[in-house]
Amino acid sequence: MVRYTFKIPLPPLLFDGQLHLLSVRELSTGRVCGGSQLTFQYTVKIVGEVIGLDGAAICGWGMDEKSPHEPLTVKLLEGDQEIAVAIANLPQSAKGNVGFRLPLTADFFDGRPHLFSVIAAPSGFLIGQTAVIVPFMITPWHALQKYAGDPLPAFLAPTAHFRYQALLAHLATLSQQVGLHKLAPGAVNDEDNLDSRLPISQIEQMMQLSQLHHQILHGFEKRKTLEPMKVPKVVNPRVSIIIPVHNKCAVTYNCLAALLFAHNQASFEIIIVDDGSTDETLELPELIPNVTYVRHESAQGFIRACNHGSQYVQGEFVVFLNNDTEVTVGWLDEMLFVFESFENVGLVGAKLLYPDGRLQEAGGIVWGTGDPWNYGRLGNPQDPKYNYTRQVDYLSGAAIMVRQEVWQQLGGFDEAYCPAYYEDTDLAFRVRSLGLKVVYAPFSQVIHFEGLSSGTSTASGIKRYQEINKPKFKSRWFNAYRWNGEVGKDVDLQKDRGIDRRALFIDSQVPCPDQDAGSYAAIQEMRLIQSLGFKVTFIAESCAYLGNYTKNLQKIGVEYLHAPFFSSVNEVLERRGREFDVIYITRYNVAEKYLKTVKMYAPQAKILFCNADLHFLRELRMAIAQGDDSLLKKAIQTREIELAIMRDVDVTLSYNETEHAVIQSHNLGQSCIAKCPWVVDVIPQVPSFEKRQDIAFLGGFGHPPNISAVKFFVQEVMPLLHRHLPDLRFLIYGSKVTAEIEALQSDTVIIKGFVQDVAEAYNSCRVFVAPLQIGAGIKGKVIDALAYGVPTVMTPIAAEGTGIRHGIEAMIVDEPQRWAEAVMELYSNQVRWQAMSTAAQTFAQVQFSFEVGRSLMRKALEMADIFVSEDMQSLSLNRCQI
Repeated sequence: MVRYTFKIPLPPLLFDGQLHLLSVRELSTGRVCGGSQLTFQYTVKIVGEVIGLDGAAICGWGMDEKSPHEPLTVKLLEGDQEIAVAIANLPQSAKGNVGFRLPLTADFFDGRPHLFSVIAAPSGFLIGQTAVIVPFMITPWHALQKYAGDPLPAFLAPTAHFRYQALLAHLATLSQQVGLHKLAPGAVNDEDNLDSRLPISQIEQMMQLSQLHHQILHGFEKRKTLEPMKVPKVVNPRVSIIIPVHNKCAVTYNCLAALLFAHNQASFEIIIVDDGSTDETLELPELIPNVTYVRHESAQGFIRACNHGSQYVQGEFVVFLNNDTEVTVGWLDEMLFVFESFENVGLVGAKLLYPDGRLQEAGGIVWGTGDPWNYGRLGNPQDPKYNYTRQVDYLSGAAIMVRQEVWQQLGGFDEAYCPAYYEDTDLAFRVRSLGLKVVYAPFSQVIHFEGLSSGTSTASGIKRYQEINKPKFKSRWFNAYRWNGEVGKDVDLQKDRGIDRRALFIDSQVPCPDQDAGSYAAIQEMRLIQSLGFKVTFIAESCAYLGNYTKNLQKIGVEYLHAPFFSSVNEVLERRGREFDVIYITRYNVAEKYLKTVKMYAPQAKILFCNADLHFLRELRMAIAQGDDSLLKKAIQTREIELAIMRDVDVTLSYNETEHAVIQSHNLGQSCIAKCPWVVDVIPQVPSFEKRQDIAFLGGFGHPPNISAVKFFVQEVMPLLHRHLPDLRFLIYGSKVTAEIEALQSDTVIIKGFVQDVAEAYNSCRVFVAPLQIGAGIKGKVIDALAYGVPTVMTPIAAEGTGIRHGIEAMIVDEPQRWAEAVMELYSNQVRWQAMSTAAQTFAQVQFSFEVGRSLMRKALEMADIFVSEDMQSLSLNRCQI
């Protein structure tokens, strides 16, 4: 006899205080199940409502009408899974309803739909349900609009689905209109019909977009007919995509539709290797022209199909793509970004997703036993641990990219593994044996319909070679994987390869490098630490996800922790503090909050503190300049806190030698101080003197010294300049423009405001000015001006800590009259201008190169007794700007 159990929730209508007789019946026969009759009466009368998702919690209200002042316990469920419990005791309305907030765990923030139920405990009364597509972050949309910069992640907008439907409607209407007009290429120029004047090639592309979207929306399972697809003919493609196929024509057709629908900047060609197909695959050459077809009359297997197809490639890069995939927007560009941005990369692979949105693989681990492991299987693909560029042991061959020259050097997939399996794992190890890196690209996202090509059973069919080839791989690469850890142990640590140590960066804000110089500096410091063999993790106090600012850090290999996966700096330290060798804290007010927690949960870590600038020195200078006693008292308070922190950390990093002396004079040798590096890329092509005009300033106006600098220049220097150059304009660039700055606008003072690319400011002006009257630290705008080769006039405070020499790399002046003379000299004398431009760039290259910065950061680590290997194969970004 087989017995089954069941659980049936009671409907809300039974919770009415009346006596009910309940029974359970078999659905097919109507027969009452034996022993199932029972009576039920619930005297508590529950009322309430589930309102929906608010931030990271399901919210609503509920109470017992018969006992409205008694606390009501509520539970949050998804199916039978209990997620959270709370007491409904929050003020909800004027009627006295009591509200609840039931927090979701991070696992639910995956961008997928969930049905949540809220019940009263212990009765199980259903208060309500809500169906929610839970986002992967909780930054409000209005905050993203305000702070995240361009381009905004449009898919996160609350109204994104409306826009998506509108796009489909436009495409459908356009297709219908074009079909009615029956346009021929170049044949119509109807002035009364705007649509008919569209170039026919664009019309065809837009019509096809609708067709392609319809295909991938509906999938391949019900596809009855295959319509022609137009593949653009590409001369000298950057990428060659090889797709080996064996039957399952509808699957291949769907793959090709996705390839054409997914937008990429990179040009590509498609090579299909038909490995002995006998179905409609034979018709594809007629349906889809401009695709290279390679035909095997009999099946030779995946490896030989790939190797044969690679003989036809024209691109610099070769991609191997399974036909049971659906690629997404930017998937090629993201893999190319890794090759272009990091040194010595040989092989790159995509993030693989299941069709339901769950994670299939985020790179692979090969354990010390030689057994492979698909990292992240069935996990939340939005979790920060799956979303940063990193080195891995191997990449599944469903979607991988390799340089053609490396592929040729290796001779393709090793045919010892024919017909298939372990060839991709073996390829990764062979790439690494050449001294090259194997890298996972998290934002190259590919949906993989796993098992369609080869099935899922290893007992029969082609997949049995998975077991046959395993000992071949293990025997060959034993010395390469033997120290890779115990199977399944410390998985989240073992996933990172090519690192020697781990560092946690803590800051008050998310770095926004186009907004302020401090953000730029923070990113460069992470990059320098990373280049010395560290895996870098970052957390801001806000825990905010900020669109491209977040993504750009993740793309350069920084693990960026954000809500809802982590809700505070303290939570990060409590959960993960023991894994870090270094804790790097920026700004004294941040260190003040977290030093005790760092020492409690990460006692093994060395603490490096970057003061950004010496706050009390800046405040002191401002107090003296303004003659304000209250500011002076504030500076003294800041001094005590700041200096105490510097005595309590292992190393203090400061950009400015003047500040070093001030710190040492106060702390009397109790602080270990290192020079914090500032790095820039020197611009190779500098626009000439005659192609430039105007003078310019650049700086964020959330920083008071920049406001006072601009006011000084407009009020004190511009009148002197206009006596000789009456039409000379002063252009003011920078974020967070204040009313004070706006008030300076005139015919010759132009408020340009925020600029997306600082090159616009540096490459267009003839003279750059840095008239800072107060401040501390090092001035990023000044060093950037050197790198861009634009001659600069600055105050001694602006030059502080840079080593710039007056009259050689820049002009350093103080009094208004000297300011006017220096600006006019550079503005009018081309020979003088050119000499200073050249000297400035030479100085920047010698003093502020990445290698110089790397050496300085190494010294700082050594002062904390942290020593790094000289031959680390770490990821190292090859440029400053991202």
